[in-house]
Amino acid sequence: MMRVLLITSLLLTGVWCSRNTVFVYSRVGGDALLPCSNLGSSDCSLISWTSYKGGQVSYTHEVTEGQVRADSDESGRMSITSDCSLRFRDLRVEDVGSYVCFQGGNPISNVYLSLLTITALSGITDLQPGGNLVLSCILFSYYDTGSCAPYSNEFSLSWMTEDGAVLPRESRYELINRTRCNITLVTKLQWEDNHRKWRCQVNPTGNSRAAFQDFTSTFLFQNPSTDQELTPSSLTVCSEQLHISHIVLCVALPLMVITVGFFTWRRDRHRTKTSAAEIQLQEIS
Repeated sequence: MMRVLLITSLLLTGVWCSRNTVFVYSRVGGDALLPCSNLGSSDCSLISWTSYKGGQVSYTHEVTEGQVRADSDESGRMSITSDCSLRFRDLRVEDVGSYVCFQGGNPISNVYLSLLTITALSGITDLQPGGNLVLSCILFSYYDTGSCAPYSNEFSLSWMTEDGAVLPRESRYELINRTRCNITLVTKLQWEDNHRKWRCQVNPTGNSRAAFQDFTSTFLFQNPSTDQELTPSSLTVCSEQLHISHIVLCVALPLMVITVGFFTWRRDRHRTKTSAAEIQLQEIS
């Protein structure tokens, strides 16, 4: 029933037109620019923006006469650009929705905003060689026109390397629970995956810009190649490859022992001489 009402409202407002529809993809925490196309005038005072998001029963007026409404929940994160587009900052899941740009009361552009997010399903103790890293990438999209319907071909989700290349086909990479708006990656970790970035990317089929979200896997323990094994010789010899703190210990600690031993020896010797002198005085007396 909600979908029927929504389609009816779109038809009545005259925004159900593919040539006026724009898909914008970004990530949670990122920025987005919602364009107001087909402008008949560059006067932004004639521009207004409305939004329709999940759970709402009616449109919300975000911009009136070219100004972001002060009573808007997103007023601190919204602004109007010189070309009357709507700029969003610090995007949140609740920002996902349909945005309509009006000029002089007439709808001229309809924008669907979708957002990417990555959730790590693994525990911190799994972040080590041999552990399984499970990352769920979800595209929060609005309504079927936002392209989550199985028959839609507006976009595709994929896991990439940090430089944008497709992950190689290796046995340690596995994709599970794959749907149009959710793609989960399971990886058997290796030492070289420490501080590695894993990227989920949405690839639009139209003129929309691609968007991606990164996750960095940082191990609880460091690579053993950076840890030096302690051998009998390494306990007594200061190597140039040791850390500066180790060098200080190798030099300062023996000096401290020698210094303390020297002063202890002097103190004992002084006490011995004093005791001998007292004995001689006693014998003379």
